[in-house]
Amino acid sequence: MKFHPAALMLMVWSICIALFYILPFQLESRTISLYGVMVLLVFIAVYCVGAASASGRLPQRPMDPHVTVDFRMTDRILIAATVIALAASVMDVQGRNLFNLIDSYQVRSDRASGLLNAAESESSIWFQIAFLTSPAAYVYLIREIAFRPRPILWRAAVFGLGPILMVSLASGGRNPIFYAFLCAGLSYLLRGHIFADRLAADGAKKRPKRRPIFKLNMPARVLIGVLVGCMGIYFARVFIVRADVVGGIDAMFGIASSSWGVNFNGPFADLYFTLLGPDLTYLVFVFVWYVVQGFVMANTIFTNYDGPMMWSAYGIDISSAVVRRLDSEFLATGFGHLLGLNTYGFLPSAFGSLYVDFKFLGLLPCFLWGWLSGITYKKVKQGRDPRWLLAAPIVVIGILLSVINTPIGFSNGLITHLWLVTAFMSARVMRWRPAPAPAEAAGG
Repeated sequence: MKFHPAALMLMVWSICIALFYILPFQLESRTISLYGVMVLLVFIAVYCVGAASASGRLPQRPMDPHVTVDFRMTDRILIAATVIALAASVMDVQGRNLFNLIDSYQVRSDRASGLLNAAESESSIWFQIAFLTSPAAYVYLIREIAFRPRPILWRAAVFGLGPILMVSLASGGRNPIFYAFLCAGLSYLLRGHIFADRLAADGAKKRPKRRPIFKLNMPARVLIGVLVGCMGIYFARVFIVRADVVGGIDAMFGIASSSWGVNFNGPFADLYFTLLGPDLTYLVFVFVWYVVQGFVMANTIFTNYDGPMMWSAYGIDISSAVVRRLDSEFLATGFGHLLGLNTYGFLPSAFGSLYVDFKFLGLLPCFLWGWLSGITYKKVKQGRDPRWLLAAPIVVIGILLSVINTPIGFSNGLITHLWLVTAFMSARVMRWRPAPAPAEAAGG
């Protein structure tokens, strides 16, 4: 964790707000109120206070090179969960065309309508099993890429990316794939932190020609590049297909203006259309809109939401699923208020989500979130227990995606964190001694 959680949170939201005002976004039927901005700043401040109170001032210490983690039990648990998720996903998608993006878009639309209309859930038992087990794949990706001296790529692909891809294709969603790639990227950055000190302790610095153990070979880098490219193409195709369904790019800009309440026709918009053309300009618009809409929607929620507290049924997937079965009318009422504000189906940001679920009581979980982030930062900086590095990517991702939802609300995040805790508790800290030098081995 290079940045303190409070500093990273401030950077993320500064970039979010800057993108909204620098790019030619133009609000059509929405406004940004000063009151909403002030409430947002209060939530961010409470998070930062929580993070700072838990971490304090810490000197930079390297991870103890003689401490390692035994992941054998963790691997068994996570691999078992991901195998179950793969099998359940295969059973769930029997007879469906997973690569028809139009059908996938319709599945997502029907699911959103079902929640709004208090309809009974039509998800199969196989989908529910995959829902509970597939997030273990995120944690396995971190373990495989960050902690194994030589990552076994086929295992990362099968047990890490496999369940996530299957769940994403089955549900028509993009968030799980995006989350998985963030986990993989941050895990790769962790490798240097984990292994550099150990190599130095083992005399690696005396062998400068040796390829560092935390560097991936060229085939692995090419594979990663191909996967990232495929992810970008898939995301772009999803957006293009959505536009085709409603009549093309021009029609989609019209829908954005009339239904989303925003368009891309502010200052210098003509420059984008001239340089990039309508198609690429549309992709820039929708990609960046996913980053900045939390600022807009949270402002609307803070200013105008007068519905009931939804007690986590709005912000957490599994809570929503439980309440849907126990009291679907309550869920529909809360979502109806959001529909009246034209915020239903949009990304509310972490703080807008907390406000819908708890109003200003949401400042309490916001402080707790900051405090837990600060504790993780503190443990990582102290360098005594490498298991805390397992949590570092997920903590960082939670901050990066705070413009979308809370860490336990984005992409089935609560279950992901439960698998993280399971992995942390099942791993065992061990001490090791570097191999003796030749003279020592000979008794010299």
